[in-house]
Amino acid sequence: MNKLSLTVAAFFLFTTAFAAHSIAKPQDQAAPGNSPSHEAQFTAISVVRTINTAEVGYRFSKANGSAQSRHRYATWSELYASGILDKMRRSTPDVSSLIGADGVQGYNLALIVSPDGQSYQLALHDAKPENALFSVFSDQSGLIYTGSPLQ
Repeated sequence: MNKLSLTVAAFFLFTTAFAAHSIAKPQDQAAPGNSPSHEAQFTAISVVRTINTAEVGYRFSKANGSAQSRHRYATWSELYASGILDKMRRSTPDVSSLIGADGVQGYNLALIVSPDGQSYQLALHDAKPENALFSVFSDQSGLIYTGSPLQ
């Protein structure tokens, strides 16, 4: 065999061995039992979708006694006190039952509104340790992202 053939053969053996190792033992998967069920993930995503919808409703609704829309997003206390979340209870009863004045039952909620009220960031972290702190994120764009801590 010439040098080129030996180099190609060595490269082939190396890549085959590496691929077999990668297939046999994925390195970036969480340990079993550390991610929530699909139902729990769906619930968290639904809560964030509900909050996003409520934020838009708040922004374009009229303040008490005013003829103009608010044109700003709400803090959690403002959003909850506005009654918009109560109005949404019929369409989202499972999600709405988790929502209260102090946040979302079973989750750590972070809702940060910019000082001018024109943007917000929302993070909902699963508080159950067995779910490895599965989190859902969103902002005024309405796009929803999911994630979990690195293992």
